[in-house]
Amino acid sequence: MMKRIISVVIFFLISFYAAGQQPEINSTYTLDMLSQEPVSLISRPAPSAPKEAGDTTFTIYEGSSVALKTYFVNGEQYDNIFNPNPTGIYINNQHYSFYCSMEQTIRQNFSNILEVKEFSYLGKTYLMLINYREDCLGEGCRYRCYNIFDISDAKHIYQVSFSSLFEGVASFGEFNMDGVLDFVRVVPKASPTQEEGKEHYLLTVYTIKKGNVRQLKNAEGMPYYLYVEADKNVKSFKVLQADWFFSIKDTTGNAAEATPYFAPYISFDPMYRYLYSPDGIRIEKNRWSVHVKDLKDLEAAQTYCRRMQKKGFEDVYIMIDQYGGEITYQIFMGNFISKDMAVHHQVKLRSVAIEGKLADLRNMY
Repeated sequence: MMKRIISVVIFFLISFYAAGQQPEINSTYTLDMLSQEPVSLISRPAPSAPKEAGDTTFTIYEGSSVALKTYFVNGEQYDNIFNPNPTGIYINNQHYSFYCSMEQTIRQNFSNILEVKEFSYLGKTYLMLINYREDCLGEGCRYRCYNIFDISDAKHIYQVSFSSLFEGVASFGEFNMDGVLDFVRVVPKASPTQEEGKEHYLLTVYTIKKGNVRQLKNAEGMPYYLYVEADKNVKSFKVLQADWFFSIKDTTGNAAEATPYFAPYISFDPMYRYLYSPDGIRIEKNRWSVHVKDLKDLEAAQTYCRRMQKKGFEDVYIMIDQYGGEITYQIFMGNFISKDMAVHHQVKLRSVAIEGKLADLRNMY
């Protein structure tokens, strides 16, 4: 309780101080500067010499507070592309798989770990493993896959996964002052106005609780975010546009005005092919979804979506199609980065008698 009170006091002091500072032109930030309470690094577990057991190679890590090892199954029948060698993780003799998305629908078969760290936050202990994304090769391979384990209770370990362009423990901290660990995800967000040698990125923030991930949003249901300019590693950045938890300076050195992530819009506007929640909030399209139904009435579409949500399918969306001569309200389930995730979701829907077609949201008219 005392830690919570201290955290709140620190938050208000920092916010007050930031608001009272004189503007600095071209203010530069790092991820560490965004967290009101950074995590504390405990150790950097290191791999020992590999050990063989039958057709499996185990790599045991030393320096962790819990028993940690990864494995790689050998065999001529495996292929890097078409039939990857099975891999996985054992923590305190409990088996886990590698993932690279918050949905944890598609298992990844990683063989090279970039970074392993153990850190603590408000009395809880976490283990962080970072890999390259499996479908990302060569110099263009910038995404990192995070697999985070809450090992505070070694008998009940919770896993969270996500991908980000930024690599490092600075992704984690306290951003909304609720006493729960959060993380920042960094993805590219190109702009026609960006200068050569500089890139634009979108930073969004999520909270972790017992293996569940929830995006942090404001009172209007819009995501907190930073739209920034940075180099490829995003080690430091300048803010172009924001709606953040506290006052933050833009490139002019003045406090950035809170700006919704999307420009003002009309809910369910038939003029544009936007993706909406059942409540009419515009949702950023990823790439793939499953098109399950067409309805002629908006209220019927909203009712259908809410019925699906009550059945446990939270990611249900509405898109308006007016190109067939009359307005149709299309129902989509899921909003995924990769096609594999959408295919997996399609199979899951089929198992409960919901038929749907794969949809490439990016290439739809």
